[in-house]
Amino acid sequence: MGIRSTLKKELMNLDATDLMTADDVRNYLKLHFARVKNKSVQSFNLISHFNEYHSQVVSGAPTKKVTLNYTRHRLFKDVLYPKKSVQQWAKQHDLDG
Repeated sequence: MGIRSTLKKELMNLDATDLMTADDVRNYLKLHFARVKNKSVQSFNLISHFNEYHSQVVSGAPTKKVTLNYTRHRLFKDVLYPKKSVQQWAKQHDLDG
């Protein structure tokens, strides 16, 4: 993470609001599925699915039905995801099952 991203994240005060940037979500998914062996393809597909969804949200295009909620920061207009929503979404797509 670069210095600009770090400063912007600090200014948005995301830790206090339990919100995550798209990069935070990707890192969370990588860590969440790192414990699963021989499932790297499925993990990659899930991150790709998130990237596709995030791109649709950012561009304003109609999104597919996904249970991942989001909000926009009032000042920076960045798309942010509630931590609980990301955790529930990851559990729905858990690779153990």
